[in-house]
Amino acid sequence: MAVYTSALPKGGSTKTSTAAEIALALARRGLRVLAIDLDQQGNLSTRLGITPETPIEATAAEVLDASATLWEAAEPAPTAQGVDVIVGAHDLTALEEQPPPDLVTSLRDMLPTVGGRWDHVVIDTPPNVGALTMAGLAAADHVIVSLQAATEAYDQLDRLEAVIAERLTRRIRPGLQISAVVPAMVDSRRLLDREILELLAQRYGDRVTPPVRQAVAVRDAYTAGMGVSVYDPDSAVAADYRAATDHLLNLTMGAH
Repeated sequence: MAVYTSALPKGGSTKTSTAAEIALALARRGLRVLAIDLDQQGNLSTRLGITPETPIEATAAEVLDASATLWEAAEPAPTAQGVDVIVGAHDLTALEEQPPPDLVTSLRDMLPTVGGRWDHVVIDTPPNVGALTMAGLAAADHVIVSLQAATEAYDQLDRLEAVIAERLTRRIRPGLQISAVVPAMVDSRRLLDREILELLAQRYGDRVTPPVRQAVAVRDAYTAGMGVSVYDPDSAVAADYRAATDHLLNLTMGAH
């Protein structure tokens, strides 16, 4: 079982859209997927079809504070066949404000016990480097960065790499690093976008996936509670995401 954690300490970075597409790509390969939403906004849960009317046994916060197990909290994703989801909700805010001592290592310790039910896990994290993001990173086999082609997003790579090196690789996750970078919301007509792609290629080489273009369908898919590859599978942006996730999974699955 491999754990993919989508992280970048910046809002609007496209990391949730990419987390959903990774889960969908794994499911298309016939794998059983658990998606864990660690963001109190619950955007990954929404993109997988969870609505306020969806019956939920337990939330991600209840799993993290040991009030519920992963088995109890997992709900079938209504719009993602083959994917179960642990729902992110507002109770994560209180958990991050007053985290229990073992919060950072809690998921890392839980996930090996559920390998018989799920083949792979995809974790979406909040747009910060707080305790919940640290918990997602501590559980990761593969850290995935999805970022828009913008200077303010690119600059957060240094911050994320420093956090991984200083707070995780020394004791909790030796050897952890960014496994793949997904450039998203790219418009190749813009000079800045082309410059960001070149910088990413120089820095990460073949760990950079093919770019994902900017498209209204991504936002519309969120409103519909779907990944874009489900909402509009024949669209150009869905094809971009398939190319990006295929590249990403070919890279990471070779490591297992």
